[in-house]
Amino acid sequence: MSSVDQGVHALILGAAGYGGGELLRLLDGHPAVGRVQAVSRSHQGQPWHAAHPRFRGFIQGRFEGRADWSALARSARPVLFSAQPNGRLAEQWPELERAFRAHGLTQRITVIDLSGDFRLPDADSYQRAYGAAHACPASLPGWVYGLSEHHADRLAHARRIANPGCFATAIQLGLRPLLEMERPDWVAINGVTGSSGSGVHASPNTHHPERAGDFRAYRMLTHQHAAEVRQGLADVGGEDCELAFVPHSAPLVRGIFITLQARVSASTARGIRDHYARALADQPFVRPVESSPRIHHVVGSNACDVGVAVSGQQVAVMVALDNLIKGMAGQALQNMNLSLGLDQTLGLGAPA
Repeated sequence: MSSVDQGVHALILGAAGYGGGELLRLLDGHPAVGRVQAVSRSHQGQPWHAAHPRFRGFIQGRFEGRADWSALARSARPVLFSAQPNGRLAEQWPELERAFRAHGLTQRITVIDLSGDFRLPDADSYQRAYGAAHACPASLPGWVYGLSEHHADRLAHARRIANPGCFATAIQLGLRPLLEMERPDWVAINGVTGSSGSGVHASPNTHHPERAGDFRAYRMLTHQHAAEVRQGLADVGGEDCELAFVPHSAPLVRGIFITLQARVSASTARGIRDHYARALADQPFVRPVESSPRIHHVVGSNACDVGVAVSGQQVAVMVALDNLIKGMAGQALQNMNLSLGLDQTLGLGAPA
């Protein structure tokens, strides 16, 4: 056997969480992936099914307490996924950079962060969006924002990728085609999310007895993904578009549903359905639908369904996706494929 493993060697930090579990499931079925390290200090030495019971009898492996950098360095295509909570990777970044240098990985390793740590361009933007100082602001430049459908050229051979947030993914995939036609003065955005978006550890607001049978708004007009959306829309002239985003907590486990509403010119209203059909035609995971999208039709897949309703000059764009797949682990895998020069659909062909 060659001393260099030609397959993808993936390392997941935070592998015991919901996003980490979906990464493990998707990577297990990826034809280019040869080895996966799953790091979780809380589950060190335990089988993967201890944290993800659905893996029992299907996906084998044990959690490691720390990264094996030497093994990763032997791969021709090393990839690090961080599926940790917001703030964790930024705190670890100086230590990780030292490990990369020590093992000759600095220029070779692809790092894909599933948190919000590196999505914004500077420390001031991060402070305003997340209400806390960034742990390593000098490291913010150089990260590529990984909205797969629209940043494929930037993602090719990128080595530091900031995976978009679930709400931000849905909003941008739904809104960008409209902004290509016209920039409305104001866009109202209502978003609905399932409880898995809050992570594996329960809080008073995400604990099931508090959430089941209930429906409420939260972070009204102040959600951190709004800043990310404005930045992401800059290349279609939408960075100054006034967005009024109100997210809602629903009694769902998985799924995101977004409704964007705007008043547009009569000519834009007349042509908007055809424009969306053309804009989405070449995107393998974004599917135009005739009426309202449904969460049941996307959960478990990397699909994002988009529907458009028009009445006079009023337009409503509806978007549904799985927050843990297209809004998290699936898009991360799509970004890995783009970074490594693989077909972006590789390993992501399963339907809902």
